[in-house]
Amino acid sequence: MAKKRKKNSGSGSSAVQRRAQIQAQAQLQSRSQQSTSGANAGGVQGGNASPSASGTTGAPTRSVSTSTARSSTRTESTSRPSSSARQPQRRYTRQRISGRTRWLIVAGALVVVLAIIGGFIFLSQQHSSPGARGGTDPEVLNTVTRLDANLLAQIGTGGQKNPLQAVTNRDRLVGPHGKPEVFYWGAEFCPYCAAERWSLVVALSRFGHFSALPETTSSSSDVYPDTATFTFYGSSYTSSYIDFVPLEVEDRNQQPLQTPNQDQQQLVNALNPSGGFPFLDIANIYMSQGQTVDPGLLSGLSQKDIAIQMTNSSTSISKSILGVANYLTAGICVATNDQPASVCKASFIQTIEKQLPRVALARSDSVAVNLTSLSEGLPPTSSSRPRSGSRSI
Repeated sequence: MAKKRKKNSGSGSSAVQRRAQIQAQAQLQSRSQQSTSGANAGGVQGGNASPSASGTTGAPTRSVSTSTARSSTRTESTSRPSSSARQPQRRYTRQRISGRTRWLIVAGALVVVLAIIGGFIFLSQQHSSPGARGGTDPEVLNTVTRLDANLLAQIGTGGQKNPLQAVTNRDRLVGPHGKPEVFYWGAEFCPYCAAERWSLVVALSRFGHFSALPETTSSSSDVYPDTATFTFYGSSYTSSYIDFVPLEVEDRNQQPLQTPNQDQQQLVNALNPSGGFPFLDIANIYMSQGQTVDPGLLSGLSQKDIAIQMTNSSTSISKSILGVANYLTAGICVATNDQPASVCKASFIQTIEKQLPRVALARSDSVAVNLTSLSEGLPPTSSSRPRSGSRSI
């Protein structure tokens, strides 16, 4: 009996163990199924992740997603500047706008200034265009009135014909300041006057100074049209040695400009009875009538062009204008008794003086003819005028 109970007891114990094993296997299977389902879920969330890796990291994956969302939230919050951070940006933007405005103001001011300058240049060009009596060009005036003495000496007579004739049986002509007078009779329309003025200005500048010498051109409808020149109407000249008395009788449109007084008209009637232009009287010692410089040499050239060519001794313009100027200088030196010596005692001037016709000067105590200076362009008191047919000769 005892053995039988023991056997039954052993079989009961075995049954208990088998049930325990079955339960354990069931639990293992249940866990295995849970692991498999977790791996499948991890595979869906992880994309290309392997099942084993997904099975072991399923829970952390959710944690990473949460941290990513938080990081994204932090990044988004960081990308949005706070109000205190936006204030410097606003100030920077305002500074940029303010700086741009200042540059626009400066640029606008420069445009206005340039427009004004351009307007002045345009008006000055219009004023000095053919047909207008322009102002004094300082550059041209300086070039023409301050020629190098060596250049004048090199030119000499320039191969030009002596333009001066001796005046006979006339009292010495004295100007308003008691000095030998150089009297000029011309007209702005006259092309021969236009050409001669260049030589006369050079010669006169050796005895004095032009502070004003307006520019103009000869008539557009006469021969050698629009010859560039100066006008003595409105000019200003001073000298310690001579009195220069210019008279521009007509303007470039052949309209009356300056009227000679009685003494001037008598002088013209006596020495230039045709009343032709130009006429030059050097103290009633020498005179010239008609063309002295060929206007054709100046055709198509401006005052500046002519002035530049005058400084080149090899040009025809230089030889013609300066050659005649040296003749006029020598004639004036005779009238001033070779004063100033720095001009008149130059060897080439002395040589030219010897080529001039010899004249017997009038007595120094004789009554001199006094012609009122019109170098400032003031209208004369006399209403007498030359004959309407007076033209260049």
